[in-house]
This record gives sequence, C-alpha cells and structure tokens, in this order.
Amino acid sequence: MPYVNSTYYHDTYNGEPVDKSDFPSLRNRAEEIVEEMCMYRVTATSFSKMSKDMRERIKKAVCAQIEYLDANGVSDIDNGSDLQSVGLGKFNYTKAADTDGVAEQAVYAPRARRILAQTGLLYYGGGCL
Repeated sequence: MPYVNSTYYHDTYNGEPVDKSDFPSLRNRAEEIVEEMCMYRVTATSFSKMSKDMRERIKKAVCAQIEYLDANGVSDIDNGSDLQSVGLGKFNYTKAADTDGVAEQAVYAPRARRILAQTGLLYYGGGCL
C-alpha cells in the first residue's frame, strides 16, 4: 500500500508538477528512501498503526522526496553520478566538492529530513545507559 497517491501529492501537498507517467516510479523510490532514512521504522505495517499526525508527516516527507528526485534526476542521485554541471528541463545538477575534493549529491531530500526531524524516526542512537 503506497503512503501517498497522485491526488494527495498534487492537491493536499501541492507538490511541483510531475509527469503522470513518472509519478508511480518516483513515489516508489521516494517511499523506499524515506523508509531507509528512518532506518526502516516506517513500513506499511507500522505506518497503519501510527498516529494521524505521524502518518501525515511521513506522507509529507515522501512528497518532499518525490519533488527532490524529480528535480534532481532519480538515477543520478541514487547511482552517485559524477556529472560536472548539467541542465535539462527541471533537472539541474552541479557537482559540489567537499574538503577531500570528492563530490556526492545527497540522496535524502533536505525538506524530508526537516519534516521528519521531530518525529524521532531519524534518531541513530542506542539510548541511555
């Protein structure tokens, strides 16, 4: 069961326009990435048991990830393409080097991370002793 559908993305979230034919694959990839970002604390089973507020945050994070993937090129982000500077339609990519001179574009949408930041789903720690 998908977390969001095209109607939610366009009408409730008011996301940037996405080609109808691209939406299912973008949504599937975005959902996989959000589940990964949350260390698989979000699954179809756990999602249905979460509070309405938590489900809404996850849906918004998936939508933010859909926008990010669509704007930045799904395969280039996921495969760590090392393009220098490219622009075509909505897709724009400029390679930014870190201190080691190695460039890598983030897979996780910054907005999705901000939406999920207060949920506890991004917490990597092991708790208190």
